[in-house]
Amino acid sequence: MMKTSASIKARLPRRSIRTAWAAFLIMGLSFGQVDAQAQSQNQQQGQSSAPESNLVIPQRIVALVNDEPISAYDVVQRLRLTIASIGGIEDEEQLARLQEQVVRNMVDDKLKLQEAAEFELFITDDDAQSAFVRQAQSFNQSPQQFEDYLTRLGITKQAYLEQMKAEIAWGELVNGRLGRMANVAQEEVEQEIARIESNAGQPQYNVSEIYLLIDNPSREDDVRQTAMRISEQIRNGANFAGFAQQFSQSSTAASGGDMGWVTPDQLNPALANALTSIPVGDISEPIRHAGGYYILQLKDRRRVLEADPLDMQLDIRQIFLPITPQSTEAEQIAFFDRFDGMKSTMTSCDSIGDYAQELGIEPSPPLGRLRLRDLPGGLRTVLEDLEMGVPSQPVRMEDGFRIFFVCDRSKPEVPLPQFDEIIDQLERQKLAIMARRYLRDLRRNAIVDYR
Repeated sequence: MMKTSASIKARLPRRSIRTAWAAFLIMGLSFGQVDAQAQSQNQQQGQSSAPESNLVIPQRIVALVNDEPISAYDVVQRLRLTIASIGGIEDEEQLARLQEQVVRNMVDDKLKLQEAAEFELFITDDDAQSAFVRQAQSFNQSPQQFEDYLTRLGITKQAYLEQMKAEIAWGELVNGRLGRMANVAQEEVEQEIARIESNAGQPQYNVSEIYLLIDNPSREDDVRQTAMRISEQIRNGANFAGFAQQFSQSSTAASGGDMGWVTPDQLNPALANALTSIPVGDISEPIRHAGGYYILQLKDRRRVLEADPLDMQLDIRQIFLPITPQSTEAEQIAFFDRFDGMKSTMTSCDSIGDYAQELGIEPSPPLGRLRLRDLPGGLRTVLEDLEMGVPSQPVRMEDGFRIFFVCDRSKPEVPLPQFDEIIDQLERQKLAIMARRYLRDLRRNAIVDYR
């Protein structure tokens, strides 16, 4: 545990962080003035910079975390990064609330890095650079392109690396200190396999989460209001994963809140019940549970050990009447008349070539086996319930009319998860709970002075 000079946790003054920030903004530090502050810092360090403003902004400390400072400059850098992640802000009130949360997140990051240092775990720029490269790839950009993108937003690469250092350090610390306690016994895996088998056919949900911890009972209303504002912004188009990465206090935050596939019995009833009424792609209202508020995003649903109906494979064959500039309406009408007269006798895929010749056209090669989900929406509707061996109605397409036959349907098998996959999932669940308690204890024992 982090050693402190006293065992008493500093309390927030009566004025809120928002009030302090209002005073801070009145002092003149706005987004457009961050560069001026940076230049002032460079001058203090003996570095040259061209003067661009007569405004002298003092080096302001926003918070002391166990006597280690968080500067206003660092906060503004993180704030810019957060605003970019969530897709922007609407007004000054929202900015003020966002600033509060950013400061709290940075306090947590400072605590994580301090605790890592106690165990001589130090994350270098080179360590963070590897994560920076992976992050750039997730945006389909080269590292230089991603750095240029941050620069255009007014964010230094170093600010981004510092946030990554806290995430990397915390992951290594939690795994190193708590990993052994999260070991899963063979009996637990066997119980999980039995649970999965017993749940065959039951709903399963692909879920992402945002978890906001109530670290002090006096902050209950503040956290609830924050959760409501976040859910409103996401419904208005903001990025769920961006909010999760910047605000969620769950171990899934680094992956954008991704929980993977879960069944109702793996969740608290309050969370499981919420998922039953959420349309795929939508989010829940804030849910009070486990000392905080959850916002859930339902990305997909299926049933345990049952294949998605859209993954069904169809053996599709066709009769094709091409339409060319030389085709006449009379020819098309004659084709339809012949088809109507033959349709009741067309009952076998083995005779499709014969049917084509009777209709006066050349046989077409089979389309082969295709997944239902890979077909265009309109064609999917035609084929998903078509009886095998009988023809569809002629379907008008760009190049002509097609009569389709489904000659076979096969559902893919859904195997049980592998033994190692189950171990990994159970260990991650255990670690998530222990990591949350670990951070809670660090907060309780820290001395945090908000300025």
